[in-house]
Amino acid sequence: MNRRALIGSLGALLFSAGAAIGISRLAAHQPGAAGRRRVVSLTPAITETVLALGAGGQLVGVSDYCKLPPELTLPRLGSSLTPQLEQIAGLRPSLVLSDGSAGAKSKELSAVGQTEVLPWLTLAEVTTSIRRLGELLEQAPAGETLAQKLQLGLSKPAPAGAPRVLLLLSYDPDRPAELWFIRRNSLHGAALAAAGAENAVAEDVAGLPRLSVEELIRLDPDQVMMIPAPGASRESRQKMLSAFNQLTPLRAVKESRVGVLTSATQSVGPSILNLVSAVAAMMLKMSGPRPNGGFVE
Repeated sequence: MNRRALIGSLGALLFSAGAAIGISRLAAHQPGAAGRRRVVSLTPAITETVLALGAGGQLVGVSDYCKLPPELTLPRLGSSLTPQLEQIAGLRPSLVLSDGSAGAKSKELSAVGQTEVLPWLTLAEVTTSIRRLGELLEQAPAGETLAQKLQLGLSKPAPAGAPRVLLLLSYDPDRPAELWFIRRNSLHGAALAAAGAENAVAEDVAGLPRLSVEELIRLDPDQVMMIPAPGASRESRQKMLSAFNQLTPLRAVKESRVGVLTSATQSVGPSILNLVSAVAAMMLKMSGPRPNGGFVE
C-alpha cells in the first residue's frame, strides 16, 4: 500500500471512530437515555390514566386542563389543539401523548418527538388505548387490569323498562339554546346505561350533542341529571337547578325528578366509574320521596 492510500485509510478509520463517538454522546443526551421516560400528556383523560397506572413520575409536562395531585407540579403546555410547541420541545420529551380529537396538531407534535395518538371516545377505543398506554409506559399489567375494570364497569346494558334519563353537561340559563347532552354512543353514555338508565336520546348522534329547549320539551325525559362544571359551589349548583326548574312543561320538573350530580365529573378518564355510582344513587333518590324542586346531591 502506498503512502497516500495508507493516510487515506487511517483518515477514514479516524473519521468513523469520531462519528461513532459523536453519535454515542448524542444518544447519551437524548431523553430517556438514562432509562426514565420524559412524557408530555396533552389530554386530561390520558393524564388521569397515566397517574392511575402509577406512571406519574414519567410526566414532564401536561395540558392546561389536566388535573394533578397537589404534590405534583408540572409545566402547562396548552392542549392537543393548541400545543405550545417551543416549550414542549424545550422539555426534550421522549413521548408526547394526544387523543384523536378533530383539529389535534398531531403532525406538528410529531416533529417535536415521538407522538402517540390514542383514540378516546367509545368504550372500545378507551380500553384499547389504555392497554396501549400501559405498553408504552412499561406498565402493561396495570394497563390490562385498568382496561378490564372499565370494560366490566361500563358494559352493562340498561334493563328493560329503565327510566329515560337525560344527562346534561351543566346548564346555563343565560344560554338556554345550548343544552349539551350525553350521547348514547359515548363513554358517558355507557356509564349512564351501566347505572341502569335508558338514554332519553335513544339514537346514536354523530354531530354535536346539543338540544334546543323546544327539542327538550318534545323529548320530555322521565328524569334529568346535570353534571356541574368543575369546582362549582353548592350555591351555583342550586342556582342551576332552580333555573332548570323554570322549564315547567317538562314532566321531570313537575314531578321533581331533576338533580345535580355533585360527586360526578365530566372526565372521561378512569374516574368516569364514579359517574355510574352517582347516577345509580340519584335514580334511587328519585324513586322515593322527592323534595320540591329536585335534588342537589
